[in-house]
Amino acid sequence: MVKVDNEEYRMIMNFKKVYDTVVEYESDFNEYMRDVIREGLNKMLTDLPPKNVSVLLKTIQAMFRENPEFVCNFIVQVLKKGSNISQEEEQRIKEIRGHYIS
Repeated sequence: MVKVDNEEYRMIMNFKKVYDTVVEYESDFNEYMRDVIREGLNKMLTDLPPKNVSVLLKTIQAMFRENPEFVCNFIVQVLKKGSNISQEEEQRIKEIRGHYIS
């Protein structure tokens, strides 16, 4: 159970109208809250990566040492995404592939 104050409750309840308009149907409250939490977590994760790319690279390398199977499977999934990724991501993948396919 999560406790929120009156102002947070008011914002949550009123924003559901916006959510329902975007999804084009009246959602059930649990579905709405799952999406709010999921999107909030995604936003927080987006804000986490350091501006210094080498720190992020070292983090990925440490993850690889801890769980190489998961990291490799994840990278393969990302590389196979193809057209579902941004042009920047696609360019980076080409650079990575070029590094290994020389």
